[in-house]
Amino acid sequence: MTRRANATWTVTVVVPDESSLDAAGETVELEVAEHETILAAARSAGVWLPADCQQGWCITCAARLVEGDVVHPSARRYDDGDREAGFVLTCTAKPRADTTVVVDQYDDLLEHRADRGKPPGNAKLGD
Repeated sequence: MTRRANATWTVTVVVPDESSLDAAGETVELEVAEHETILAAARSAGVWLPADCQQGWCITCAARLVEGDVVHPSARRYDDGDREAGFVLTCTAKPRADTTVVVDQYDDLLEHRADRGKPPGNAKLGD
């Protein structure tokens, strides 16, 4: 973990081409402060990313961590299995290094959770 004197990091947000988001196909670089979440920084920069509860509970904001490091100090439903599979929740994720994430990964995290018998997986998939 690299700590910078100014405690901000560059977060590269990749919106997949196949996304239904307005920013589909775009890649945006954001400066994110230590105390700020990726979601808040994106929205402040005019990039509207999906989110609902903004507490790390609903997983609407799921993203894939491509590189870098984030912490989730206030996520209500985020575990080691999610982290090990490379998922982050942008609503609670705070960078601790320059980071790249691919957003709009709700369906993938939902399936990952269902495969592990974790909520909201099976409840949302109807299994």
